[in-house]
Amino acid sequence: MKKRVDDLALFGGQAEFASVRPIGQLAIGPEEIFFQQAKRIFEGRRLTNNGPLVRDLEARLSDLHQVSECVSFCSASLAIMALLRLLAEKGRTEVIMPAFTYPGLPHLARWAGLTPRFADILPMRHTLDPASVAEVASRDTAVVLAVHQVNSLCDVAGLKEVAGEYDIPVLYDSVHGVGCVHDGKRVGGHGVAEVFSLHATKIVNGFEGGYVTTNDAKLAEKLRLARNFGFAGQDAVSQCGFNGKLNELHAALALASLESVGDVMRGNRIRYEQYLRHFRSVPNCSFLRYAEDSEWNYEFVLLELFPDWKMSRDDVVDVMRRENALARPYYSPPLHLSPHMPEGQPVPSLPVTEQEAVKFIQMPVGELVDEDTIRRLAGLVAFVHDNQEEIAGRLAS
Repeated sequence: MKKRVDDLALFGGQAEFASVRPIGQLAIGPEEIFFQQAKRIFEGRRLTNNGPLVRDLEARLSDLHQVSECVSFCSASLAIMALLRLLAEKGRTEVIMPAFTYPGLPHLARWAGLTPRFADILPMRHTLDPASVAEVASRDTAVVLAVHQVNSLCDVAGLKEVAGEYDIPVLYDSVHGVGCVHDGKRVGGHGVAEVFSLHATKIVNGFEGGYVTTNDAKLAEKLRLARNFGFAGQDAVSQCGFNGKLNELHAALALASLESVGDVMRGNRIRYEQYLRHFRSVPNCSFLRYAEDSEWNYEFVLLELFPDWKMSRDDVVDVMRRENALARPYYSPPLHLSPHMPEGQPVPSLPVTEQEAVKFIQMPVGELVDEDTIRRLAGLVAFVHDNQEEIAGRLAS
């Protein structure tokens, strides 16, 4: 526990945590199941190219998301790129997306030969505002790329209505939606397709990887061709493609991870509730809440600092990171105010995005964070609040 400002690691003191407390899940399924699956690989000598473990994984994921089709990829990024290329009609060149999201998303539009156009979000929900999408949409719009957030699903009906006016497909980046249920429907069957990640920091861990869920069999077949150089048969190329296949070893870990998804989500909820409890007495902050009328995976814990803090959100994050608590500013800076903004385009006015982008801290989560960690984080943030004038003064000098 810090007693003086000099005790902060930022000013030469000892870090609060001897080892880092990350912001990713880093949950690994039962080891014995992983090694059982890996044994199948070595016995069958099938390491890649749509092997039996990949097929088993896709079937399991189809059941999890209650859809008819699942197509795996070596990364969610390549899955999105493939979808953008397949969905974009000739002559349509733009992709509407939020500026309040992962900074890699606009790269994928550019790799697909399209131009990102940013729309504003809904307050607190942090998902695309259909009214803002309507202002940006045009005959040049190829795809609406919407992002489900950790605490709120997109306004699916609103986006469908707006996109329908221009006959624009809606694609969902659903990396935060594994296991979530809203209005009795599991995430996975919205829009033309949804994309999920198997990265080590996600709910389902496949080392690396991603997958697409859809109820469109024709689109699924095009995706399967796209991930394998467009091969429809031996030396028969039916469309443009690349090597986007998930290998068997990554599928083995993902299959093991699926066995513990429920435990991971329950652990996330317990940590979220512990954050609420231990931070109850910390002044001038609160947590972004999860709605009680839906089922969530509680992947992130987002701390909001109120405007009366004298230190900036980014300075508070810097203090925490020096203590080995790897917190980070949440989706900041917004993408329309970053180098991701396409050259030559006027910078759009996105007032809600800009307002939300300075508020939140993404707190440490996952299996490497226990209740003692959360208690000590609450003490650290309370100490910073109570001594913020001195800390801010020393940072400014």
